[in-house]
Amino acid sequence: MPFPDSFLQELKLRNDITEIASSYVNLKRHGRNMVGLCPFHGEKTPSFNIYTENGSFYCFGCGAGGDVITFIMKIENLDYVEAVKFLAQRAGMEMPENTYDDSMSKLRMRIYEANREAARFFHSTLISPRGQSGLNYLRGRALSDRTIRHFGLGFADDDWNSLCNFLKNKGFSEYEILSANLAFKNRSGNGIHDRFVNRVMFPIIDLRGNVIAFGGRIMTDEKPKYLNTSDTPVFKKSENLFSLNNAKSSDTRTLILCEGYMDVIALNQAGFTNAVATLGTALTNEQAVLMKRYADEVIICYDADGAGQKATARAIQILRNAGLPIKILTVPSGKDPDEFIRSKGENGPAAFKLLIDKCGNDVEYRLMKLRENYNLTTTDGKVAFLNDAVKIVASIESPIERDVFASKLCAELEIDKNAFNDQIAKIKRRGRRENIKKETRQIQYELNGQ
Repeated sequence: MPFPDSFLQELKLRNDITEIASSYVNLKRHGRNMVGLCPFHGEKTPSFNIYTENGSFYCFGCGAGGDVITFIMKIENLDYVEAVKFLAQRAGMEMPENTYDDSMSKLRMRIYEANREAARFFHSTLISPRGQSGLNYLRGRALSDRTIRHFGLGFADDDWNSLCNFLKNKGFSEYEILSANLAFKNRSGNGIHDRFVNRVMFPIIDLRGNVIAFGGRIMTDEKPKYLNTSDTPVFKKSENLFSLNNAKSSDTRTLILCEGYMDVIALNQAGFTNAVATLGTALTNEQAVLMKRYADEVIICYDADGAGQKATARAIQILRNAGLPIKILTVPSGKDPDEFIRSKGENGPAAFKLLIDKCGNDVEYRLMKLRENYNLTTTDGKVAFLNDAVKIVASIESPIERDVFASKLCAELEIDKNAFNDQIAKIKRRGRRENIKKETRQIQYELNGQ
């Protein structure tokens, strides 16, 4: 049965959407409404609107909208019943008894519990004789026992039933274990087997301290090298980041974005607790928006190989769309951050700190990479480079910074700065026309009922 209308009305009355949203979004008054940058997608121009008179919100950029319950569901990744409970607790209201279906909430809680027990099981296995190969691997990567405990690292042995049997003995059903993606059905369909076998295990922990998923690294040449939990009722890999629970408590509003778990753990051990990584996928818009809640700047620190450079170019665009300033840290000699930190001699934590202090912003990086595609000693090469370079410079928000890059390029390539600025102006005008269309759609939406 649904919640009583009288209960929901009082719940919304006691939880003012403007007050709640302002704890996640910097809002400013715009006529009768409040506006800000949308917390659900990356943007530079505010298109997120709070309609104070009817307690609703709508974003003209991504189309997200609804009431205060919908807002909490999206921002806190909760289902409907959990969001109502969240708001009821905040307002000091008692939940109505036996009037709602909380089966999904109960399943989510069981998945959290199963993941927590699985993490304990994997860690106990790691420090037992059965986990010696996993422990040797982690120590071979120069991880201390303290770091291993801090991240709750573990080991899945080569028995295809050990975790399933452990969880069943703890009272979990096969359905709950499968829902947590800790197991899969066998070919006959009459039983389940462990999903993770003979792998070093990395628990993924959310901002509330819940174990929501796992990553597992195999120690042989078998593929895939990394196996990650698929999406479950408590986990979406496109909306979470590894070690953000640690990074949000660091003493800086800068995040270091790495490619993998080991890079993050190595940097944490070296004192860089603001490192995070994506979860087996390329950076997503949702992850960029999440990062913006906890950072004023992101340093991209991907591997220096071709795949890493391609991922860097993609991440730059996504982070810029989210309104985040970016710097690019390139590790020398083609090393990854983990390898650089562990290297002896001139490398190590102190040298990595120097790399952070000296790394340039994304505009410098993009122009540098763009140069590699053209022969600037020829007229055609120079023109083609400048036609692409002007698009990069035009994307700079700060007029002063934009002028600095324009002046530098024009002086270096011996071209008329006025011509270069004319091209920038054309690109800017095109962008303004797009913004006018967007604002017109917003006005029409407000006139049609909001």
